[in-house]
Amino acid sequence: MADMQAFEQECTQFFRPLWPGEDKILVFGDGNTDHPPLMLIGEAPGEQETLKRRPFVGKAGKNLDGFLELMGMERQEIYVSNVVKIRPTARGTSGRVRNRAPSKEEIALFLPFLMKEIDLVAPRALVTLGNVPLRALTGDKSTIGDMHGAWHTAVNGLPLFALYHPAAIIYRRELLSVYEQDVCSLRDSLTIQTQK
Repeated sequence: MADMQAFEQECTQFFRPLWPGEDKILVFGDGNTDHPPLMLIGEAPGEQETLKRRPFVGKAGKNLDGFLELMGMERQEIYVSNVVKIRPTARGTSGRVRNRAPSKEEIALFLPFLMKEIDLVAPRALVTLGNVPLRALTGDKSTIGDMHGAWHTAVNGLPLFALYHPAAIIYRRELLSVYEQDVCSLRDSLTIQTQK
């Protein structure tokens, strides 16, 4: 736990000066930091995650709870994080602040810290949620549509399973059955994959 606190402090010291005068809140990972069976990695926190300073607590978090139920796991058994640790935002035409996908620059800035976080947590396998973490951790330019529901190898050699982002099934209900099939495939193959 002391290692994770040191990691969070290092991140804070590095990133705070990059946004002077802006109240950028860093949202760190959450869960089992001691060699969990899975580390789930999303793209970036949203509004609710920033308010609660915890990943996957908004609408996508509810879908993540469904994922865990299908897996037969509790949230405290796994570790959940994001590639980018701040909420990327843009102003809509109405002037309202909304979420946006992280930029290539933001991903590149945070990626070394994600790799360090993975090393500290030492999960048996990674699960990427959506395109951003999939591409960041495999170096592959393919889309989640091409790679979902299957095992791949992360750039650090860990087994990696690609899933759609839990938010995708909020906006595209037709993905729900695909997502559930993929989760069941992950559950059924996890033990074999992590014993290789």
